[in-house]
Amino acid sequence: MNNQAINVHAINGHATSAAEIPNHSKSSFALQAVGVHKTYGRGEFAVQVLQGASLNVNPGERVAVVGASGSGKSTLLHVLGALDQPDRGTVEIAGQRLDQLSETARGEARNHLVGFVYQFHHLLPEFSALENVAMPLRIRRVPEAEASRQAMSLLERVGLKARATHRPGELSGGERQRVALARALVTRPSCVLADEPTGNLDRGTARNVFELMSGLAKEQGIAFVIVTHDMEIAQSTDRILRLQDGILQAT
Repeated sequence: MNNQAINVHAINGHATSAAEIPNHSKSSFALQAVGVHKTYGRGEFAVQVLQGASLNVNPGERVAVVGASGSGKSTLLHVLGALDQPDRGTVEIAGQRLDQLSETARGEARNHLVGFVYQFHHLLPEFSALENVAMPLRIRRVPEAEASRQAMSLLERVGLKARATHRPGELSGGERQRVALARALVTRPSCVLADEPTGNLDRGTARNVFELMSGLAKEQGIAFVIVTHDMEIAQSTDRILRLQDGILQAT
């Protein structure tokens, strides 16, 4: 297979190192998964978690994935975000087949193309809100001053400019989740994958975080795939899919 090198850029055009991306036709979808299978274990201990899951998500679209506990929703997000490899099937993000890359190139492409938000914020406790949001840009070697400027811009957008120097332990649960959202968006990814992003918040705070997430998604054209047990949140998205028997089905 012939490879071509392309430069992936930071959100204000600062070039980073090139990743080796296989030739492909560009997709109009922010995310596309076709016939994804994933099995854990072997023999009599094998558990087939995904059995042909397929999904197309447009730029700016918000898609909720619901299903029973243990149905494989988190596994699905890990595969979609190239944190885990499918046994069969393909996943493309902005037309890029991340599974065809080396581990190093896949990590670099993931930094540019995907954002993650989890139920528990996973902020680094020793760093300020500003430093946490800037971290993905610093990983791609954006100069510190520019990374801080972009991070502060996102913190202002999520209403936390005044809390920028505070560490996670000094922030409320809702504030920490807004910092995590800003961190996921600071690189202007094609798609954000959110695993129960409001599951650890009270009803009012959850609604505020979701509305903020939705507004930024539409404004920036970023797709969101949201795993949730909260049907009120799910019903506020553009589309709901149910993961059942390893397959995504429209509700």
